[in-house]
Amino acid sequence: SNARAGVDMWTRRRIAVLWPNLVCYLRLLLMLAAFSQASVGDPLVVAAFYSANVLLDGFDGYLARKWDQASEFGSMMDVLVDNIGRGMMWSLALPAPWSVAPFFLEMLVFLCTHKEGGAAWKSGCFVGAPPLVAAIMRNGFRTPLGALTVAGLHFSPVWLWLCQRLSPGALLAVPVAAALLVGRFLGLCAELWIVGRYFGQVLDRDAARRRTPSDSEGNRLESTTNSAKKQT
Repeated sequence: SNARAGVDMWTRRRIAVLWPNLVCYLRLLLMLAAFSQASVGDPLVVAAFYSANVLLDGFDGYLARKWDQASEFGSMMDVLVDNIGRGMMWSLALPAPWSVAPFFLEMLVFLCTHKEGGAAWKSGCFVGAPPLVAAIMRNGFRTPLGALTVAGLHFSPVWLWLCQRLSPGALLAVPVAAALLVGRFLGLCAELWIVGRYFGQVLDRDAARRRTPSDSEGNRLESTTNSAKKQT
């Protein structure tokens, strides 16, 4: 058993340092660098660190597919780093207590999707989704509508933060702002549907386990009556 435990520990360590997971750790370092510079550094430097973190978001998935290094741990870390990074930016962009609301909602969505779908949450959690949510999630966000949603999720907090520090210009043009806000609204629609459906499923399971004795007795009597009719 000691040998088995040693092998398992070695395997776990190898999974933790797969290349896609190392990219996640690098992304987290970039976000920590951005956060540490937010109060003393150039806003564009902060935006550059944050944008580098976002651009690397798809690179870990590319490495996982290319080198067959996909793992449930990597899928979990990818979403966690996304949420932590955006949560840091929202904490800078909005005053308390509103700054914690987006992070709270995204972590709640993380709980719902990974409890239900695990590593395959992008497909497993959206069966039977309404048309708008299905269109957002189609092909793993790889559609124009999905790309708009992802852009809104990632860049709306940094855009709001930059608006407070830079004068309006090409970077903060109205079309850009509108696109980011629409994308974030689409993300909000999907998030609320995910949370609502998951809570509904939990309540349905509880209701099925807690049927009243009269319901159970009624079902038994109905079953007995049907069996007697079949025999006659």
